[in-house]
Amino acid sequence: MNSQNTSPLLRFVAEFRAAFMKDLRSYVRYPAWMVGEFISTPLWFFFFALGVTLFAPTSLSSSLPQEGGMSFFFFGFVFIILFGTGMWGIGQTVRNEQMAGTLEQFFLTPASRVTLIIGRWARMFLTDALIIGYTTLLLYLIGGGFVTLNDPALFVFSLGLYELGLIGFGFLFAGLTMRIRSYNTISNLVFFGYMVLTGALFPISVIPVPFRYLCMIIPFTYFNDLVRHAALATPTILSGALEYAIAALLSVCMLAIGFVGFKKIEDEARMRGTIATS
Repeated sequence: MNSQNTSPLLRFVAEFRAAFMKDLRSYVRYPAWMVGEFISTPLWFFFFALGVTLFAPTSLSSSLPQEGGMSFFFFGFVFIILFGTGMWGIGQTVRNEQMAGTLEQFFLTPASRVTLIIGRWARMFLTDALIIGYTTLLLYLIGGGFVTLNDPALFVFSLGLYELGLIGFGFLFAGLTMRIRSYNTISNLVFFGYMVLTGALFPISVIPVPFRYLCMIIPFTYFNDLVRHAALATPTILSGALEYAIAALLSVCMLAIGFVGFKKIEDEARMRGTIATS
C-alpha cells in the first residue's frame, strides 16, 4: 500500500489489522497456553470468590449489594483481568519484542508504534472478553446465577471510560519499560495496589479512613465504581453526574498523558541509542 496515496484513517486501519493478526497468530501458535489460560483464569476467580463470600467478616458482607457477593466479586474479576491486560499486555509490549529478538524490527517498521501496541491490546481484549463470557456461563451453570446488567447502555459507556484510561495507563508503562530495568517489580506493586485501593474486590467503605483518602485520588477507583454501578445499581461514591464528569475528564487526560509520555520516552531512547539495552 502506497502510504503517500493513502488517507491517515485507511493507513491506521491497515496497520491496526496487521498488528492484530500478527499478535493473534502468535497467540494461537501455543495451544497449550491458550487452554491453560481459559481453564486457570476462571478457576482462581471461583476459589477466591467462594472463600471470600463464605468467610468474609460481617462488616464486609453487609456492605455488598443485595444481589449477593458473587456478582460483586465477579466484576472484581473482570476489573483484574482488564487491568492485567493494560499492565502486562500494553505495558510490556516493548519488553516482549525485546525478548523475542524483534525489537529492532518493531522500531524500524514504518508503522506507528502506537498503532502496533493498540493492535496487541485489541487481541488481548478479545481474549479477555471470551474468558469473561466463558466464566459467566460457568457461573450460571453451577447455580451462581446469571450476571445481568442493570443499565446496558450506561455499562458500555462506563466500560469505555475505563478502557480509555487503561490504554493511556498502559502506554505510559510501555514507555517506562524503555527507561527502567525493574519493570516487573514495579508492575507487581502497582497491580496489588490496584486490587486493594481501588474498590476492585471490595467496597472502599471498608478501608480505614486515612487510606480511603488515598483511594479517592486514584482514577481507577471511579472507573470501577461506575462500571459496577451501571451493572449492579450500587450507589456511587459521589453524586452520579459529578462522578461521571470526573471519570470522563480523567480518562481523556490519562489517554493523552499516556500517548505523549510514550512518544517522549521513545524519542529520548532513540536519541540516546538505549532502546535495545533498556
